[in-house]
Amino acid sequence: MDQRASAITLLILLCATFSNAFNISKILSDGSDFGSFNELLKQTGMAQKINNQQTITVLALDGGAVGSIQGKSKDELERILSNHVILDYYDMDKLKKLTSKSATLTTMFQKSGVAQSGLGFLNVSKTSSGDIMLGSGVKGAPLVARVMKQVAAQPYNISVVQISQAIVAPGIDSIDASAPTQSQNHPPPPPKKKAAAPTPKEKEAEVPSPTDESAATPEADSPALTPGEEPAADQPSGASSRALMGSSGASVAAALMGLMFVGF
Repeated sequence: MDQRASAITLLILLCATFSNAFNISKILSDGSDFGSFNELLKQTGMAQKINNQQTITVLALDGGAVGSIQGKSKDELERILSNHVILDYYDMDKLKKLTSKSATLTTMFQKSGVAQSGLGFLNVSKTSSGDIMLGSGVKGAPLVARVMKQVAAQPYNISVVQISQAIVAPGIDSIDASAPTQSQNHPPPPPKKKAAAPTPKEKEAEVPSPTDESAATPEADSPALTPGEEPAADQPSGASSRALMGSSGASVAAALMGLMFVGF
C-alpha cells in the first residue's frame, strides 16, 4: 500500500511539473532589462497563454525597444505581442544552424483566427555577415529586427531570445477582430445542376396528354349495318309494333261487322 501511495504521489508531481513546465513572468523577472515587456505580457493575458504551451520561443524586447508599442490599445498590444511568440523551440544554436538562407516561422497570432495575408508568420533570414534578421511574413514586409542574444532556455520547452526592435506587421494594428477570415467562413453551397436537355428520341417518345374532350371515354359503337338495312333507331320497338297491329285488327273487325249489319 505504501509503494502504491508513493507511486500515485510521484505521478501527481510529474503531471504538475509537465503541466506548468515554465513561467515566463519569472524567467523575465530575472533580467532587469525586460520589466516593461514582462508587464505588457501580464496586462494582455499573453503571459498565461505562453505558460500554457509546451514548446515555445519568446522574442523579448528590452526597455528601449518596447517603447515603440507602448500606448497602444490592449487588443493591438495582444496581437503584436502574440506575433513575438513562435510555436516552436528556437535557441541561438538552432537559429545559427538554419540550413536555408530564409525560413518561415509560425507565431501564436496565427492561432487567433483573425490572422490573414501572412500576418501570423515571421520570416527569418541569415545575412552574409552572419546576422539573423526577422520580419513579418506579410508579402513585401522588410526584415527589421536582429537577433541579439539568448536570455533563457529550457530545452526543448521554452527559449527566450532578445531582438533589437518590435516587429509590427503591416495592418496588424487595424485588423477587424470581429470579421471572420476566409478559412472561418462556410464554403458556398455547390451550384444546382441543370436538368439535361432531352435527346431527340426522348422528345419523340413524349406524347402530349389528351384534352378533357379527347380524354372522355367514347360510347360503344353501334353494330355495323349490312347494305340495305336501315338504322335501328328508325324501326319501331316490339311494343309499338304490337300496339299498331292490335289497333289495325280492331279496325278491320269493326268494318266487317258494319258490312254484316248492312247486309241484314
